[in-house]
Amino acid sequence: MPALRDWQNFYLLTGTAAATLIGLLFVALSISVGVNLAMRRITNAIDTFVTPILLSYGQVFFLSCLGIIPFQGALVLGGIVLALGSANSVLALWVAWRMLVLHRDERDRGHWVWHALLPFLAGILLVGTALGILNGNSLAPAGLAIADLACLVVGMRNSWTLTIWLILYRTQGSDASAEKQPEQIDAASLFE
Repeated sequence: MPALRDWQNFYLLTGTAAATLIGLLFVALSISVGVNLAMRRITNAIDTFVTPILLSYGQVFFLSCLGIIPFQGALVLGGIVLALGSANSVLALWVAWRMLVLHRDERDRGHWVWHALLPFLAGILLVGTALGILNGNSLAPAGLAIADLACLVVGMRNSWTLTIWLILYRTQGSDASAEKQPEQIDAASLFE
C-alpha cells in the first residue's frame, strides 16, 4: 500500500523490537525454572498472562512485516488488520474471563488495565483502522502505527511485571529459612 511507504523505518524498528522481546520473554520464562507452584496453577497462569504477551509481540512483528511488504493492496491489508483486531479483542475478552473465573484471588486493578482493557482497546483501534484502510482514509496509517505501538507497550509492561514477579517469587520460594508455602507476591502492586 503506497501510504505505508513513509512508515517503513517505523515498522523496521517496531518489528525488530518485537522479535527481540519475544526472545527476551523466553529468557524471562527460564527464570521460572525452580519456582515451586502446582502444575495446574502454572498452566492457568501461562494461558492467562504469558500467552497473550507472546501473541501481542507476534502481532507487532506481523504488522511490522505487513508495513514493509511492497505488494499488498488496501483490500488485503485492511482484511488482515481487521482479522488481527478482531482476534485481539476476542483474546482480551478471553483473558478477562479467565481472570474473573480462574484468578479471582490474584487479580488487581493493574491486571485488569494491562491484561484486558488496553489490549481490548488496541483491538478496537485495529478494527477501526482496518475500516479506515478499506475506505481509503488518510489517517489509517497513523492509526495502524498507534495500534502497533500500543501492542508493543502493553507487551513490554506485562513482560516486565511477569519477570519481576518470577524473580520475587523464586527468591521468596528458595529462602532456606522459610518452612511454609511462599506468600503471594503481586508485582503489579509494586508499580501503583
